[in-house]
Amino acid sequence: MGRSLVALFGIVSVALALLAQANEKPTDAFQKAMREAGAVLQTVRAASKEIEDSGAGSQDYTPFETASASMKKEFPATLAFWQARKADDAVKLAEQTMKAVADLEAAARERDYRLVLEASTALAATCTACHAAHRVRLADGTYEIK
Repeated sequence: MGRSLVALFGIVSVALALLAQANEKPTDAFQKAMREAGAVLQTVRAASKEIEDSGAGSQDYTPFETASASMKKEFPATLAFWQARKADDAVKLAEQTMKAVADLEAAARERDYRLVLEASTALAATCTACHAAHRVRLADGTYEIK
């Protein structure tokens, strides 16, 4: 009976440890970076829509330049978070995000609306892919990391 109880306790402990690791609250730095990325993506989407609507006319590229600068400042915390967790797919997506940000910055500097739209699309796609793979929405509307 004693061995059975110890074995049962061991199994329950392992199961609880696995559940605790399955979803976790992200760090404050990660949450800050994600909030900033969300705000940036909204700005980029709105500015992209304006460019799509006006074509190659005289667009305002300032929102893209500002968004790129903000992401370059805040997003490295996201990359560091995934590197620390050794989540190779998320690290790759974070690196792709940083490339999309650099591409967006270059396209805005060159005033090339087609490249701006491509980079904006790439940025949104990397965010979406990472969220689908590594984020779970809770009943209270908050998120945890898978």
